[in-house]
Amino acid sequence: MLMATPAQLWFVVVLATISAGVYFGFQDESGALVGWSAIPLGLWLVVALFLVIFNRTKLFERWRWVASSLALATAISGGLGIFYAPLAAFSGETYGGDVGMAISRLPFEWDRFDVAATEYAIAWVRVLALVVIAFVVASPGLAKKIGAGAIHVGVFAFAIITTGIQNLYRRFENWRYERTQAAAAQKKVEEALEAESTANAPGYAKKEDAAFASVNVQVETTADDSNVTEEHEDKTQVESIDEAEQPETEEQLPENTVPITTAFPTESEVEAAEGAGMPLPDYSAAHRYPWRLPNPEMLAIAKPGGITQDEIDATSRRVEESLSQFGIDVSVDQVRQGPTVTMYGLSPGWKGRSEESTGQRVRVDTILNREKDIALALASPNLRFEAPVPGESVVGIEVPNTHPTQVTLRSVMDTPDWDKFAETAALPVPLGLGTGGGPVMADLARMPHTLVAGSTGSGKSVCMNAIITGLIMTKTPLELRLIMIDPKRVELTPYQGIPHLYHPVIVEADRAVIVLRSLVDEMMGRFRQLEQAGVKNIASYNEKKDQRMPYLVILVDELADLMLTAAGDVERLLVRLAQLGRATGVHLVVATQRPSVDVVTGLIKANFPSRISFAVMSQIDSRTILDSVGAEKLLGRGDMLYMPIDKPKPSRVQGAFLNDNEIEGVVSSWKNMGGPPLPELVVSFDDAGADNGTASSAVDGDSLFDQAANLAQSQKTLSVSLLQRRLRIGYPRAARLMDELEDEGVVGAGEPGKPRPVL
Repeated sequence: MLMATPAQLWFVVVLATISAGVYFGFQDESGALVGWSAIPLGLWLVVALFLVIFNRTKLFERWRWVASSLALATAISGGLGIFYAPLAAFSGETYGGDVGMAISRLPFEWDRFDVAATEYAIAWVRVLALVVIAFVVASPGLAKKIGAGAIHVGVFAFAIITTGIQNLYRRFENWRYERTQAAAAQKKVEEALEAESTANAPGYAKKEDAAFASVNVQVETTADDSNVTEEHEDKTQVESIDEAEQPETEEQLPENTVPITTAFPTESEVEAAEGAGMPLPDYSAAHRYPWRLPNPEMLAIAKPGGITQDEIDATSRRVEESLSQFGIDVSVDQVRQGPTVTMYGLSPGWKGRSEESTGQRVRVDTILNREKDIALALASPNLRFEAPVPGESVVGIEVPNTHPTQVTLRSVMDTPDWDKFAETAALPVPLGLGTGGGPVMADLARMPHTLVAGSTGSGKSVCMNAIITGLIMTKTPLELRLIMIDPKRVELTPYQGIPHLYHPVIVEADRAVIVLRSLVDEMMGRFRQLEQAGVKNIASYNEKKDQRMPYLVILVDELADLMLTAAGDVERLLVRLAQLGRATGVHLVVATQRPSVDVVTGLIKANFPSRISFAVMSQIDSRTILDSVGAEKLLGRGDMLYMPIDKPKPSRVQGAFLNDNEIEGVVSSWKNMGGPPLPELVVSFDDAGADNGTASSAVDGDSLFDQAANLAQSQKTLSVSLLQRRLRIGYPRAARLMDELEDEGVVGAGEPGKPRPVL
């Protein structure tokens, strides 16, 4: 056999030897370039070269199989390029190397720890398209028979590609807007530096204004790696100015030199800015502008529905008969018909009562113990008991309606009660309709902070949209400013561009921590303004001053994502804002779909007295959010338990539904108003919050670095798993901390999978 085909055999041996030598001789470069893609692509290349050299006739006869196998090998390489290889365990970033990444991803750029679902979908569509091409080329006759299926696949691929193009266009528009804002801010920096050279003011005032202008440049940058580099350069520039113009003694420094807010500066801040030749912006035009509230007519009207009186009478008879079978005498004395559930008030009867004796009153526990029997009689497992009903001497049973009534935002805002409430409340919010059909409203200024929880699909995000829409439908940007943090990127981003926003919607968890730290500085600046005005709270300040201080509402749509990223910083900042924010008009609404003790900690619960709970999965989750059971029996789709700070028990409310068209109409109304510019939040990327206990590490702006360094001092060796357990963080964050500790010389270099020595 060897003698029959010596040339072919030598070809295979030489080609295999050369390939092995190149791969193992340049293992790192080869692994990064092709990775495991070398197997399918290499096999195809060997066969193709073999046919080209020794049997070209067979190559032309079987060209379909050659082309089909190339498409299949490319599909396998692209599939390998989708999956990331473990950190420090593979020479390439993915199993498919750069070749596989190019096949499945380009021109998109992925982040290992933040990949959108659309990017995954587009990558898999590419791989599947290559597989379909291989199949069609290999067997065109069979492909014609299943052409209808191919058409469906093509339509699906077109939809996915269209989504990707829209995503790219949105990113391009955001990038262009940020570059424009950054250029404008850079121009302000140049003007400030030019004014410094001619002004005779003290050096410290000029330095602070230049630093403040440089920091404003950083506000407009995004959270990707390239922009982080720009922020570091701007920060380095500020530090160089600090060193060059540092005054000789600290006694010469004024008390309040750093402008905390450009909307309501203190007298010392105004003097420092004017002395440097850089006066603060004048927003008096915004106060003279005739702001107009959106027309409530654009909101949808609820469709009629509900249950009939015959159904109510039949349910009342079933409840009385089911309990009488067990010797329990009750009567249905009250009925409160709501949009989703109807509450039947049971009055306990008497046991053993006769003309000679009064008998014994039926115990409430006896009625509650028959919950399953009543549920069986009514064929409804989702019953909720309220014993007793607040203000009434009856036991309430909430029974779901067979035909629920739709509740919209206009169902609440068209009532006379809402008109009276909106005139007196500082921050009126329409929640929905109660079990009796009456409107349920809340004043965020009195709550003063609210915690919202519920499982996926229970109506939590719709409630957040109803809160935001209710606020911007009743308050102008002069009375209310909003800060929105949306790690899910799709719930609050439709409000981007409205004048109420004090800062663009935050979607990055790292940037959210920086913004929260800046909000603490904003709050402390407001306290200084209240102190200088001689008042205790924002209401007294607005009565005394001509220029009103707007309320500031912070909305977080998913707390769990922030806690997973930086639990220590997020908890400390939220608690500090909640503890001190009420007097300065800062109010928080925080939502989460995972009401566990590691997300809703004891400190957060203690400082968020008002609660809204939607349907949850278990009694444990219900106790975590409400400190009582009941939320696990809710129906979902906006059915909530509302427990404000002034009520000992939660009340059942059907939340108002708000569709996308209504949100778009309200947002467009504010965008098209074209008002003058309003002050924005001053976001600081330096360690200005150190005095308030909110400073981060000087290495990368993260306080976890200090905790990790302190932990390393008490250990001889340090591992990533130990950082995970002690700091309660995930593996990616612990791995980055380990790299930072190595860069700072705290730990030495170690082998993969083994602890590192502490230097």
